[in-house]
Formats: sequence, structure tokens, C-alpha cells
Amino acid sequence: GQSKEAIINESESGTKIEDLNSDDLSEVENDKLSETIITTSSSGIEYYGYKIFRGDPNAFQASNFGVIHPNYNIGPGDQIIVMLWGESQFRQEFTIDREGYVFVPDVGQVFVNGLTLEALEKKFFQILSKVYSTLNPISGKPTTFMDISLGNLRPLRIIVLGEVAQPGAYSVSPSTSLSSSLYYFNGPTITGSLRNINIFRKGKKVGAIDFYDYLLSGKIPNDVRLQMDDVVFVPPRGKTVTVIGDVKRVGHYELKDTEGLKDLIQIAGGLSVTAYMKRAQIKRIVPVNMRTDLGMDRMVIDINLNNAINNNIKTEIIDGDTLEIFSIERLNKNYVTLISSSVSRPGVYQLTKNMKVLDLIN
Repeated sequence: GQSKEAIINESESGTKIEDLNSDDLSEVENDKLSETIITTSSSGIEYYGYKIFRGDPNAFQASNFGVIHPNYNIGPGDQIIVMLWGESQFRQEFTIDREGYVFVPDVGQVFVNGLTLEALEKKFFQILSKVYSTLNPISGKPTTFMDISLGNLRPLRIIVLGEVAQPGAYSVSPSTSLSSSLYYFNGPTITGSLRNINIFRKGKKVGAIDFYDYLLSGKIPNDVRLQMDDVVFVPPRGKTVTVIGDVKRVGHYELKDTEGLKDLIQIAGGLSVTAYMKRAQIKRIVPVNMRTDLGMDRMVIDINLNNAINNNIKTEIIDGDTLEIFSIERLNKNYVTLISSSVSRPGVYQLTKNMKVLDLIN
């Protein structure tokens, strides 16, 4: 149900650099983008986490007016605003040219490409101190003061690869982080991982995030601010298991290799209050290398939830497992029913210890 405008983000903050013709669009819509829209399996159970990317990407993108990260590298196309006040007054805007220079009156060309804002301030302070002596006098206190800020910033170009609907180059806001960049390309497809999204810079891995951290806690540890020509890589989805029955959130979940049954239940929101604790069941597809020895392709494993959760007994979960949590009995057992037209309030009553008929009537 997406329009072509939604598929190719034509907004200034998320433009796909390659141009697609109508034939390309049709192929993308039919074959690839459907993966980002469909987040459920054939059984109707949802793959956890992918639904968040089905909304309007512009609503999630980082603001162009946010605070500039202190480690932001200034480059061609960025605008620098220099202000002096006090005894000397000066305000001028400079746009960095393609070679990384700005031309400052009475000073000449100044190379600023690749500097952080802090380094830029130091460099301009040294340069302007030679022109405005009151900025840094040899003796006495300064009577001229300087401030540097950034105006319009160039968009960053990043490369997106892996399990995404539209791999390629994207133009993003300079304040974009690895986590917020996912919304520019509508996130991974359901074949892509949400637990190990990587960022490469000049051929080296500089960070990775687990998007489940954001979905489950609202926090993303070790989120990395993007720089020009960074590569965002989404690997294939890892070990995936299914939880059905009496849990708070039924679904397909991706697990790390170090996570087991206890972690799976926590990710699924925990057990429902009606969960039966003495027995649960794992339906397993036997790994290929074990099928000959076991003489079966599928198997069922019964487990005691009390032991698995409360006694810290490690229960291994493998790719393709389905965990079913059963429900307790629906019938109440500690009651008796009084049916009579000779009592004022017939009905169901709690059966207490050593209770007699007269006690019930009373």
C-alpha cells in the first residue's frame, strides 16, 4: 500500500541517490519492498521488532536542527559562522569550498576540512588574534571575544548493504546515528538481523548495535554517530525461535548464541499469570548432522519451567525451535455449590477446611 513517494524517500533528509525508472520501481515494489511491509510468517505470528519501520520514515529521522556532536568532522559544503564582540565587532559566514578551505578577510585561505568544532575554534582564535590584538593581548585582559557556530550543514552520504529492501547510497542528516539511520531505508527486511547491525568506516568495523535494546528498554548502548561514507551493514537474521501459548507477547524472536530459554521468555515479555509452571514443550527441527543418529527429523522436548527459570538450569534453544507455554486448568477446585429454594442466597461458595453442611447454610 506504499506510494512511490514513500518508497523513494524524496525528502531532503532521506533521498535515495540512485534514480529508479518505472520498471525498476515495479520490480522493487513487487519483489523486495513487500518484505519490509509483511512482518508476519505464514502462521500469522509476527517477527518481533520489524513493525516499527512500517510507519512514515520522516517521523523517525534525526532533526537537522539538533545539537551538533562534538566529534562531527567539518567538510566541504558546511557553513561556519564567526562572531566577534566587545571592542571589535565582526560577524561573517563562510562556506567551505570543495578543497576544504574558507577565505577569511585580512587573513587569506584557511584549511578547515576534517576539523572538529573544538579544533576549529582553536584555529580561528589563533588566526584572528593576529588581526585583532584585543582578542588575546600580551598584557591585560581581552576586550574582544569570539564565538564560532555551524550554520547549514552538508548531508552525509552513507552506504547501506545487506538484508535491506533498497541497498545503495543514501543522503542523511549530519546528526544521524547508526540507530536512527535505519529509518531512512525502512529498516531491515524480515530476513535481516536486528541484533547485530554493524557500521564500517574506512574498511574497519567501528561499532554495532542490538536494536532489541531499544525496543525492550528505550536505550541503545554504544550508538555510533555516522560520518561521511560510512557503511551500514545488516547481516542475515540469526537464530530465530518462536514462542506461543501463555506468554505476554507471542512471536518469532531472534536470539544471540549466548541466550537460552530464560532470556527468550524475558524478551517475550514474561509469562502470563495463567502459565502452567510444571511443564512446557519445545518442538524442534533436528539439525541435519544429527538426523541420521537420532533417526528422526523432528522431535518434542518436555521441560519443567520452574527448574528452567528459578533454578538457573540452562536450557538450550536452537534455531527453528518453537516453545509452547501451556495454561493452567480453567476450573476452580475449592468450592461447593448450594442449590435450594429454602436459603436466601444459593450459589457457589468457597470450601474451607473441615467445613460442614450447617456451616455452609449459615
